[in-house]
Amino acid sequence: MVNAAELLAAAVRDGRLERSREVTRQARPDAARSYLSDGTGLAWHVPSALRSHGTFVLDAEIPRPVRSTLVRRYGVDDPDTFAERWTRAEALAKLADLPIITWLSRHGLTVPEHVGALRDVGETDWSTERFGDVIVTFAVTAHAQRADTSEERSPAVGGTV
Repeated sequence: MVNAAELLAAAVRDGRLERSREVTRQARPDAARSYLSDGTGLAWHVPSALRSHGTFVLDAEIPRPVRSTLVRRYGVDDPDTFAERWTRAEALAKLADLPIITWLSRHGLTVPEHVGALRDVGETDWSTERFGDVIVTFAVTAHAQRADTSEERSPAVGGTV
């Protein structure tokens, strides 16, 4: 099994993060993408050598004052802390292939104890970092390596990226 922590570290270290107004699937087909409130977006270009080993996602937010309804619901009023928790929840929801509203109804802004069990494909890891005015969570689920029981191996699925 590929170690998710090592895979994530390599993807963050060797990948490229791009902020642009053009981060659509058509413009950046091989990148994980997230859109920002200022009309730009981030594209995370994970090296192709890593993409066959995992599903890579990111979510990003520009911290803003937290609405009172969200403070009451989640107990977080600091914009940076809220953005960190929100982007983490969004990224993990993407890996779990769940709408964010479903994730929030099940887990809120917390990380479930056994987050790796959210998908049946392997171990999960994430990292939340600040880049200028943006909070970004990078996340990966490592694909489980299957024993080669045939003469021809099936290709790995690249997932989100």
